[in-house]
Amino acid sequence: MNTNLFAAVFTVVIGSVIWVGMNQNDPSWSGNMNTCTGECYEQWKEAHGGGIAALETAKQAALAAASPEALGENYYTGCVACHGANGAGGIGPQLEGQPGDDIVAKLTAYRAGETRGGQSAMMWPVAKPMTDDDIQNLAAYITTL
Repeated sequence: MNTNLFAAVFTVVIGSVIWVGMNQNDPSWSGNMNTCTGECYEQWKEAHGGGIAALETAKQAALAAASPEALGENYYTGCVACHGANGAGGIGPQLEGQPGDDIVAKLTAYRAGETRGGQSAMMWPVAKPMTDDDIQNLAAYITTL
């Protein structure tokens, strides 16, 4: 799933949650989401935890449905400047063609502050905040390059 498709699916899911979540049996609701105010809105908010909670729930559902490659593609946007859009390298080494296990091992080592080469100092702050899932997803995407 590419990033644009993921964004489109995410938008549809959020819109659907909001649309379905509206209390359509409430006589104060006219069918237009923008007119659910006052008691109608308070009932909706109580049932769904408010607008932010409903959006977060929809976001989490969309993320859970995404493949590791799609999540990794999203994360890879921060890698493009050094490793190139297709992983062909540039400032940083070529990632294209590297096995996923190697990517996982390298990122895990960088996260731990280990030196793996001349540019390790550039990778330490990049890898430090990455979770194990982030690393696995990124490796899954890189293997598709």
